[in-house]
Amino acid sequence: MIEELFKKALEAGREGRLEEAERLYRECLRIRETPEIWNNLANVYVRMERFADAMECYRKAIACDPSFTMAHVNLASLLLNLESFAEAKLLLLSLLEKGVKNEQVLAMLIVCDLVLNDLSQAVQLYRENASEVLNRELAEYGVLEKVRQLV
Repeated sequence: MIEELFKKALEAGREGRLEEAERLYRECLRIRETPEIWNNLANVYVRMERFADAMECYRKAIACDPSFTMAHVNLASLLLNLESFAEAKLLLLSLLEKGVKNEQVLAMLIVCDLVLNDLSQAVQLYRENASEVLNRELAEYGVLEKVRQLV
């Protein structure tokens, strides 16, 4: 039953029927709480621009399973978009401490360092991890040229 509800919620979200997706994810949560359901509900809330609800859901996903990396990354991304750079940086650093080190996490951390004016840390992180994938991520954030100027 929950699998079918989850599939319907995914489909509703993909098709932009956000209120329906929210309702279906809430039904899923009444049956069983999983980090995936909380994370997906948070993603729906982001699309609805209900950012406080999204943050709460990402945090519930993390509480369900602290190793569920996707919720950490999504929460950090939301914090960046809301310009909560110091909080995003703390979350991203905790991911690195847990061994989650991918280009998306590194790029977001470099963005935080740049905004928080920790330029030496941004440069060090870039030098240690420079790659084409990291460059693409930094370009998406619009900071690749700034980083290259600093290096």
